Amino acid sequence: MTTDPYAPLEIRRPQDGAPMGMVPVDRPEGVFQAVSRVREVQVGWASLPPTDRARRLSGVRREVERRSEEIADRIAGETGKPESEALTEVAVVLGLFRYLEDIAPGLLSPRSVSTRWLFPRRAWVEREPWGVIGIISPWNYPFVLTMEPVITALFGGNGVVLKPSEFTPFSGAVIPDLVEAGGLPEDLVRVVQGRGPTGAALVESGVDRIHFTGSPATGRKILAAAAPRLLPVSLELGGKDPALVLEDANLERAARGIVFGSFFNAGQTCVATERVYVVDAVHDAFVRRVVELTRELRAGPVGSIDIGPMTVPFQLELVEAHLADAREKGAEILCGGERIDPASNVLTPAVVTEVTSEMKLISEETFGPVLPVVRVRDEEEAVERANAQSFGLFASVWTGDAERGVRVARRLRAGGVSINDTLAHWSVAGLPMGGVGESGFSRVHGEEGLRDFTRARAILVNKGRRSRDPWWYPYTPFTRRIVRALIRWDGRDGIRRLTGALGGLFRRGP
Repeated sequence: MTTDPYAPLEIRRPQDGAPMGMVPVDRPEGVFQAVSRVREVQVGWASLPPTDRARRLSGVRREVERRSEEIADRIAGETGKPESEALTEVAVVLGLFRYLEDIAPGLLSPRSVSTRWLFPRRAWVEREPWGVIGIISPWNYPFVLTMEPVITALFGGNGVVLKPSEFTPFSGAVIPDLVEAGGLPEDLVRVVQGRGPTGAALVESGVDRIHFTGSPATGRKILAAAAPRLLPVSLELGGKDPALVLEDANLERAARGIVFGSFFNAGQTCVATERVYVVDAVHDAFVRRVVELTRELRAGPVGSIDIGPMTVPFQLELVEAHLADAREKGAEILCGGERIDPASNVLTPAVVTEVTSEMKLISEETFGPVLPVVRVRDEEEAVERANAQSFGLFASVWTGDAERGVRVARRLRAGGVSINDTLAHWSVAGLPMGGVGESGFSRVHGEEGLRDFTRARAILVNKGRRSRDPWWYPYTPFTRRIVRALIRWDGRDGIRRLTGALGGLFRRGP
């Protein structure tokens, strides 16, 4: 591995280690120039009404659909994931396009606000773009987790400078082409390639906001670097998402759903199920079925597979270290957890029992095809142990009583919860995505996501026909009566509200 942070990126296929190509790395001066150029173009883009921006972005949506197979090939080549999972990234992006085209014009239009007693003034709130947003995206979903913040920023009137992961640069490099081919201005979106120093330069480049998706450790570094400038930062960080299987659950659905939710994309998903708490009454039956289903999965580098290779070697090594730690501390690996080919990054999916909170499989994010199952007494213990983690991204509850599931969901420390389902919330563009604690504090998707990529500006208009207002200088006894009347009007209820306000206004004394 090179020690030169600005040496070209050498990309290899995780399926077999074969070279895919070399990518030049941008130095800080190149990053600064990209930001400057995007800022010039963004001014004109921001001046368009939200309806016009939405209409023009529909051209980008059509371009993504037209080139969907090409995009999926890029994704699969860089990540090793099965074709169906690569196509899923494109499908989710198109769903978000449709959603934002529907809501952005209304959400970004000025919103009238009552001025109450301050007549005859008018007031409203309008949404304005931040300006130029720097986006640093991850390798596990190199298209969807890159394109989603990019298009949300564009709907909001911003320009974008994007730094894709150094492990998946080709999936990010296609985005400016899609934007320009879809009819948007040239250089409204620019890509800079590189490792950590390139990302650090983006934080220091004068952008107006940073959106980062990745690990909590890197998120802390970005926050520290942004603090001197008071640069706003959005953080979408990791997860250690729990599933709670209650005694009344449909075990067949729970087993199938949790196997899918844990092993999709070889477990390299921030909202993957990384720990399962199963009530004692159904624990053994659940584990048996999960092991049966896991053994049926086809893991391999290419071909008709369910689980492909892990994308980067260091993540595979971390997963193996977590499994070794669990084994040493008494866990039982019921199936999987083995490499099938030294030339590829494929790890067979593992189911692990007898897991304790001291093991890294529970205390740290694993981010791989490993499913730890923990026996608990009842619902109460399941909730308690689910909430014991510092992560708080997503969770799922499996029960035959949907209302009970909702009650349990509201007790969980998580940004979102599914009842008898898994990963599907990712495809619902109107549901915000984000977490608490170690999982970050911002939101993407939904109205909340679009608001995060814009900021509120308050406008109040007075036609200015009077020379002064009665509460301006100089203060008089009447000034005090006005304030007393307002206190009684807002502080009392019913008829006492009116009588108190009139009394404060027209009577002398306290």
